[in-house]
Amino acid sequence: MLLELNIENFAIIENMNIEFEGGLNVITGETGSGKSIIIDGLGMLLGDRASKDVINTGKDFCHIEGIFSSNDENLFNLLKGMGLEISDPIIISKDIKTKGPAITRINSKAVTAQSLNKIRPYLIDIFAQHESMDLMRNESQKRLLDSFGDKSHRENLIKLKSLVEEINLLKSDYEKNNRDSQNKNREIDLLNYQIDEIEKAELTDYDEENLEEDFLKEDNKTNTISSLARALEILKSSYSDFNVEDGIDKAIGEISDVIKFDGELKVYEEELEDIKYRLKDLTGELESYNNSLEIDGERLGFLRDRLNLVNSLKSKYGKNLNEINLFLENSQQRLDFLVNSEKYLINLKKEIDEKESLAQKISEKISENRKKFAESLTEKLNEEIKELNIKNAAFRIDFKKKDLSFDGFDHVEFMISSNLGQAFAPLAKIASGGEMSRIMLAFKSIIASKDNIPTLIFDEIDAGISGKTAQIVGNKIKRLAKDRQIIVISHLPQIVALSDCHFIIEKEVVDNKTRSKIKKLSIDEKVVELAKLIAGDNIGGATLDAAKEMIGVNKNVTD
Repeated sequence: MLLELNIENFAIIENMNIEFEGGLNVITGETGSGKSIIIDGLGMLLGDRASKDVINTGKDFCHIEGIFSSNDENLFNLLKGMGLEISDPIIISKDIKTKGPAITRINSKAVTAQSLNKIRPYLIDIFAQHESMDLMRNESQKRLLDSFGDKSHRENLIKLKSLVEEINLLKSDYEKNNRDSQNKNREIDLLNYQIDEIEKAELTDYDEENLEEDFLKEDNKTNTISSLARALEILKSSYSDFNVEDGIDKAIGEISDVIKFDGELKVYEEELEDIKYRLKDLTGELESYNNSLEIDGERLGFLRDRLNLVNSLKSKYGKNLNEINLFLENSQQRLDFLVNSEKYLINLKKEIDEKESLAQKISEKISENRKKFAESLTEKLNEEIKELNIKNAAFRIDFKKKDLSFDGFDHVEFMISSNLGQAFAPLAKIASGGEMSRIMLAFKSIIASKDNIPTLIFDEIDAGISGKTAQIVGNKIKRLAKDRQIIVISHLPQIVALSDCHFIIEKEVVDNKTRSKIKKLSIDEKVVELAKLIAGDNIGGATLDAAKEMIGVNKNVTD
């Protein structure tokens, strides 16, 4: 159950701590005092969309924290599977900031909205007025009906959803390829040309790594021969009465003359001698290499043509050899498909038909189960609405067949007859606001008993009711609170009197700013507040006595 709720900087709530109890908790207060804000904050904490607009004016963040107690092994296994710490109590917090995303944590570890949505059903169920509107939609009615299904039913729904997704993908593939096959002859001709052009080139690593280098070498061979000849002339011939080898000899002679005065010069003399011999060898090799060079016009033409071919293929099919080969592979696969497309489409259609047949069988089983659930739900709901004083009303669920979709071929419609002799009509067209609240309470009662939800929250469940009906609704909520925690926002004395724990929420103005505060009432304070709900601010002894009597009488209501 929900042990504690802490809210900071949320709308008109500056700092609020609420310690809930087991049984029936009731929150009262004037319109606009912040009652529904508490429920909104709790909803955001547990996965509803977080809006930065809720941050208190002048603040840059709001913080919501809920402390829950649970001994549900299924919940603990779910938390464990998410890598979360297993502990009791479970602490969930949400921080919403003006800058940056909202962050939710469970036991101090950040979690995604998807994880939170999986955990929420094990902790709490919130009923607000918008859920009555949601119940009027056919898809919501179908989801509610499916929630009464067993494990096998849920597994069939998952299988069907996955199967219909596969069928849709296959149909899309079929339609695309069927369109493609209509223009296949033109595409086959183009693919054959492209494949032939690439294969005839017989590309190798040489074309990628060495071809351009060899072409440049052959294309510039005349310049190379001329440059080498001039270099050899410099090395071997006199230039302005100077020869390189003779110059080195003279340098060696000069150093030899002074070695006798400075022995350290010996090493330089030896290095010059080495250079002289190395230069002589190098000159010989350079001369030999130059003599070997021959201008080959035929090879030059071959390299030029080859390079042009490779560059042309790169411009069409890929910037390098790997990309060209990948294009070739894909083109061959596409060509193979087009050549065999008729056979492929036949096989694809066969696969679609087989999966549609299987989907139809699963949908029939789902529909059969839904009708069984509908019988049980109808019987239970009719009992509930009689208990909730919707006189002479009758409920039923109608089925019509529609096109197969992710959740089967059933169109589900909740129908109601409000009076004896009145024809059944869709729930959305017949039920009043008060009736819708009570019908929703009836559904919640049935669902809660089935799923063992530990905490139920009702926001304005008493809309559109009063008098005896309010007493009946209050007694129903009180019975629900025997086995679980109930939190109710209400303004009806008949419901408030039944509470095990009563909170009042009020507005106050501090420093020209409206703030909301909450207080847990003592039994005496509860009597006064109940009297105000009965008679307004002008309460007297008779009203106080009436309030005491209501609390005393209703405390004994357990059945």
